Amino acid sequence: MVTGVSSFLLCVSESKLYAATASATTGLTASVTAVAPAPAPASGPVSLHDAILAAWAADPEQGAYMADSTSATRRASAARSWFSGGPTVTGQYYDDHFIGSKVGYTTYQGSISVPFWLPGQGTATENAAKADEKVANWQMQVQRLAMAARVVDLAGQGAVLSARLNNLSAVSHVLEQTTQDVEHAWTAGEVSGADHEAAVAEKADVDGTLADMGQQLEGVRAELEALTGRDTLPDLSSIDGRRLARDGYQLDVEQDPRIKLADAQLKKAQASYSVARHSYMPNPQVGVMLSRQEQYESPWDTQVGVQFQVGLPSEAVNTPMVMKEMQAVSRAEADKILAHRKVMAEYRQLRAQLAAAATQVRHARLGQEQSDLRASDLSRAWKAGELPLVEFLRARRAALDAADRQAQAEATMRTTIARIILMTGQTP
Repeated sequence: MVTGVSSFLLCVSESKLYAATASATTGLTASVTAVAPAPAPASGPVSLHDAILAAWAADPEQGAYMADSTSATRRASAARSWFSGGPTVTGQYYDDHFIGSKVGYTTYQGSISVPFWLPGQGTATENAAKADEKVANWQMQVQRLAMAARVVDLAGQGAVLSARLNNLSAVSHVLEQTTQDVEHAWTAGEVSGADHEAAVAEKADVDGTLADMGQQLEGVRAELEALTGRDTLPDLSSIDGRRLARDGYQLDVEQDPRIKLADAQLKKAQASYSVARHSYMPNPQVGVMLSRQEQYESPWDTQVGVQFQVGLPSEAVNTPMVMKEMQAVSRAEADKILAHRKVMAEYRQLRAQLAAAATQVRHARLGQEQSDLRASDLSRAWKAGELPLVEFLRARRAALDAADRQAQAEATMRTTIARIILMTGQTP
């Protein structure tokens, strides 16, 4: 497993931190607008892959982003309309009978008009809606990445806590037997009261830590159940360095969903700026009108005509609107640069963390083996009366710490590998 990690690290180019791989993001890109189905409940262990899919399926944000995408699609379709708004109907009625006139003059007037797009305004509005759709789709991908990363973190925490619980349980069992032996020897006057107190205190400390670890593990299980619907810890055993070396996972900053989202938000701001630039005046309205006049012996009674209404441009209205969108474009450009820096730094940290974790695993395994051997040797020496009890207890504590370090190193390496796989657009 560690050899596979080394092979992965060596295949990364130093001139460009990670090479682009188009196939690496195919799976994630194809699932932009689809919510993954939840895996069927099973009584056995849950794989990390199934846990991530279950978290995606249960995420309420998915529905909100899909609604945003659908809304943007329909707005883009609506922007292809011939007119920029609905028709306006007006009507007027005049009658001189209300003022007591005997002339009998009555007029009926009505009109219907429609607003027209300004040059380029309709296309700009449609492009703005399409940009909103892309933003919603990439927001969904970023949310999926964040949700998967959270599941990976919880799986790593659970693996460490579970291993520590096993280690503490084993040590507690050993100390239980040791405490009984010391109790008998103390009763017989073969050991001092200090040795008896040291054994009892060490056993109490281990049992207290055991209870604390159990409470922390229950907290992790509760979070997993809230995310995935099950409190079973995902199995990380299949996530190792051999998988990295075999499948050739490589990271490309430009293909990261967070960079794609920042780029989509920049294009959205630019599209909104284009709409503002093309909306330099109120939309002109053109329509037809009908006028009917009723007057005694009048030679005319009905007229048909054309009416139009054009609002002239106003700097007081246009300039603030355009400047506001220009500021949004400037902010989006800055956000994209910052997102690129953040993702690049995260990728470098992942690479360094993987290299360090692989080294830590090798040393932690060796340290645990030697610490266990030393604790066993000192246990026999103490029983033979060759050294004080406190030396054995110290050795037992050192072996426990070494086992905890190995568990932490193993979990760190596996979760780092899982994160790398996630960043390439795949599901570990």
